[in-house]
Amino acid sequence: MIKKIIICFAILHLTLQLDAQFFRGVGIFVGPTTSSHRYRNLNPVNNETYAHAFPAPSHRSGEFISFSVGILGEFLKYDHIRWQTELEYATKGGIERPVLIPGSGERGPASPNTFTNIQWNNFAKIFGNEGYRGTPYLMLGARLEYNMARAITAYPTIAGAAPKINLTPDVGLGYEFASYSKFHFFTELHYNPDAIKMVTQGVVFWQRMWELRIGIIYRPRKSIDDCNAPRYHGSDY
Repeated sequence: MIKKIIICFAILHLTLQLDAQFFRGVGIFVGPTTSSHRYRNLNPVNNETYAHAFPAPSHRSGEFISFSVGILGEFLKYDHIRWQTELEYATKGGIERPVLIPGSGERGPASPNTFTNIQWNNFAKIFGNEGYRGTPYLMLGARLEYNMARAITAYPTIAGAAPKINLTPDVGLGYEFASYSKFHFFTELHYNPDAIKMVTQGVVFWQRMWELRIGIIYRPRKSIDDCNAPRYHGSDY
């Protein structure tokens, strides 16, 4: 499945470049991420069966700090709205301290549950007004995630049942710094929660990630909105 996603992305990227008005730029990004897991046990409190604590109690995990890296393509001929498609490597997870003895409050050492993903992301990228220092923009879209590897150290019945392929929504805020060259630096902050909460053995499970990006994009044209601007070539041109 992952090979098919990569091949489709490559074919799409090469095909769209044939139309210079449609293709706007290509870039790379990298940055830190922080993510956590949420559990909600739907069983009532029962100190005899401890059904409210197994297979997982209601809680939010600690934050798992990791990183992401990816490549992007930017398309559409319009000045203030673009389509951005990406191929990204990212790891989500949560830090857990599982209960050792029900009712005692005793917990085990901190250990991470992690999901290492390859993601195909697609966004509508909406630019604001260009300022002296740069241009802000809003990103709305979704991520198609393929889980390549996982390490489940706590609550395996619940966390381990997460699907290999998942579609999650994403909203981001970005800022592209002004540049007189064809290379433009940018920074973005993304919020990426699960859209569908998974229910296993009476326990609801879902994930959330925050992602901070720093990147650079190359555009053959020199600015965001110069596609229709007249060019001055000198009096002898």
